[in-house]
Order: sequence, then C-alpha cells, then structure tokens
Amino acid sequence: MTALLLNIGNTHTQVGRWEGGALSLVRRLPTTDLAAGRLPDELRGLHGPCLVACVVPRARAAIEAALTGQAVFFLHAGLVTEVSFTHVDASTLGADRIANAVAVAENGGPALVLDCGTCVTTEAVDAQGCFRGGAILPGRALLRQALQAHTGQLPFVALGEACPAALGTCTRDAILAGVDLGILGAVQRVLQDSRTALGAPGCPVLAVGGDARFFCQHLPGLIQGDDLFTLRGLARVARRIFA
Repeated sequence: MTALLLNIGNTHTQVGRWEGGALSLVRRLPTTDLAAGRLPDELRGLHGPCLVACVVPRARAAIEAALTGQAVFFLHAGLVTEVSFTHVDASTLGADRIANAVAVAENGGPALVLDCGTCVTTEAVDAQGCFRGGAILPGRALLRQALQAHTGQLPFVALGEACPAALGTCTRDAILAGVDLGILGAVQRVLQDSRTALGAPGCPVLAVGGDARFFCQHLPGLIQGDDLFTLRGLARVARRIFA
C-alpha cells in the first residue's frame, strides 16, 4: 500500500510517503505556499490516497479546490480507532494533536507529547489508550513576535539554544530572560500537573517539533522524538483505512 501523507502546520508542511510499510519524508515546504495554491508536484500528480493533518483552513481549501474527486482525506477524530477521544470535545481538536496522540499511543500509555512549534502543545494519553487532553501556549517565536507587534520599541530577538540569565542587563537580554526562561517554567509546570492528572508522575514525555532541541537541552527527563513523529501518527491511521 502506498499513501501520501501531509502534516500541514501553521508555519511548515511536511510531505511524507507511506509505502511498503515504511515512512519517508518527501519534502518540507512553507505552509504559505499551500495556502496560496502552490501545491507540490506530489499533490498535483496524485496517484492513490492521501491523508492530511491540517490546521490551516486556507491550505485545506486550496487542496480541496485543486484535488476535487481525488481520494484525499482530512484527519479528524472520527477517522481514528487507535485512540479514544470520549473524554474530550474532539470537535475542537487540531488534526496535528490527533496525529500526535495516535503516534504516542502506539507504544502504550500513559505518555505525553510535547510538540514544540509555532505553538507549544501537549497531548496526554492514559494507560487505557484514551486521549485525556492537554495544553496550548505560544511558542518561543510567537512570543517574540507578540512583543514586537504590540509594543512601540521592543525588537524581535532571534531564537538561540542557550539558556539565558535571569537578570537581563539590556532590553534584548531581558526579552530572552522573560520569554525563554518563562516558557521553560510554564512548560515544566504544565508537564508536572499533567503527569499528576494522569496519575503517572514518571510517565515519559516525548518532545517533538522544530524547537524540541531547546526544551530537551534545558528540561531534564524529556525524550526527543524524531522529525517524522506527527507523520507517524498519520501513517498508523493510513495503513488501516487504506489497507
């Protein structure tokens, strides 16, 4: 079985292929390309089914308009049997978070996913394979953009990997202290309380997404997942519905 898989995030899109029981990354492109109708060749010449996790309505609309009549499926909780969503309002759940829950549940729960991208999200799956919810907060770049956009003088400060000092001695360093130390503290508290809510204080936390390395460097105990993690959740659903 061969299927095309798309993980369409707010900033970047991954195009993957599930073929012969193996997952591969075909390409990565800006989501703005899809939203503008600039579809990659793999979509324009689509042969076979395609499963899409999309959190950008304009990108979804562009795909639907270009691929009318094709076997294109958009991930939602109703397509999923690998994880139960009976404990949450699944109608508001982002497709990327659904795919993450499916991916982490493959090895059993309880477990948490920390997805570090434009937003930082958590997805919690319990020992019975039920999705129990999670948290959403702005990612490091988004926090910087908010400070720049909504103040008169604060600049955008580039992302780095170092953990900043708590006492910034200039505006740039103060932003680093507030944003980067602040988000580390927020994530640490979210993970601590999530483990408590699951009744699993030692459950694993898989950190994935483009900014996962920063959090893994500065929060002890995180397990860094691979770059294809969300696509793996899509592949798990695809191999069942397209078999």
